[in-house]
Amino acid sequence: MGYTVHLGMPTAIESAAERTPYAAVFEDDGKVAYFYGLDTRLGNQPVLDSVHVYHVSSILDHPTSDLDVHVPCDVEIVWSADQERVALLLNGHPYAAFDFAAKHAYCKSNFPPGSRWSESGHAWDDHCVDFLDSLT
Repeated sequence: MGYTVHLGMPTAIESAAERTPYAAVFEDDGKVAYFYGLDTRLGNQPVLDSVHVYHVSSILDHPTSDLDVHVPCDVEIVWSADQERVALLLNGHPYAAFDFAAKHAYCKSNFPPGSRWSESGHAWDDHCVDFLDSLT
């Protein structure tokens, strides 16, 4: 299930897995967007990790980007069949992902460079979204 949003307009989209304790949230606060991976078993502090998706000003400064703040953007949060991985798609392209089993987060911006949960960093790897091929 997807949503149509305007980048840079405050938005929060949450998706919870049905068979695992994991959830994911895309949040655009009007200036910057992040994707959060959550474990609902952790009570009032469920965030395992967060990755940077975009700065609105960067999109405005780079008109060759495949994102545009002036037109609607399709946002999807897509789960793997086993619900151990999740991806954030903007206009059909993956920008961030969480692999809960491997305890690893990925994002195209590679920011932040690392975290307590994803110690080896957040560098993008196309294999993190291989599961998307089996869904089409």
